[in-house]
Amino acid sequence: MAKQEVEWSNRLPIFFLKKNGYLPKDGGCRSGVINWSYNDENKSSIGFIVNISGSEGNYIRLQYTHTDRWSEEKESLDYKVELTTTPCNYGGVRYWFICPLSKNGQYCGRRVGVIYSIGKWFGCRHCGDICYAAQMRGGKYRWNGVSIPDIEKAEKEIKRYYYNGKPTRKYRRLIRLNEKFEMGLITMGARLDKRLARVAELAKKYK
Repeated sequence: MAKQEVEWSNRLPIFFLKKNGYLPKDGGCRSGVINWSYNDENKSSIGFIVNISGSEGNYIRLQYTHTDRWSEEKESLDYKVELTTTPCNYGGVRYWFICPLSKNGQYCGRRVGVIYSIGKWFGCRHCGDICYAAQMRGGKYRWNGVSIPDIEKAEKEIKRYYYNGKPTRKYRRLIRLNEKFEMGLITMGARLDKRLARVAELAKKYK
């Protein structure tokens, strides 16, 4: 079975929430919508509500309609994905999603910077067996000092993910590598967005 590629997957990055003001420092509850389209086709969107520092903790609530690809039956979905934070080197905090899915009967709970559309749910790329295009080509691109082979090697070294209910040392290392890799992709995506916006401005100016 062919793997799904990150570049062609509906995804929701933490960077999108931060960039558009959904993670305010003073907390609160804010709602919004994210849209996707590929070559002006296969358009889709979901609504969400971000709750920061509320009585129920930090979370994003996803609300959308899923259409089964075979039966074309529609189902309304409304569920929460927990958010957590880690301190930044120069003050403030960085937000992460906690993957809500389970794989092979084991709750994931990975701390990730991006969640992807997996069937009718959203979760991390590991649970969805989603790969990068570079990985499909056997590439060794490095993002934030980490490459896909680095991650694959760390994953193969893991014999046990949890011990006494806590992540093992090797599993924690894998989580750190994934976080660094995804943050590198998010940063590069942000830079690309700025460049594309600049190109669009210049195109309008000299049109």
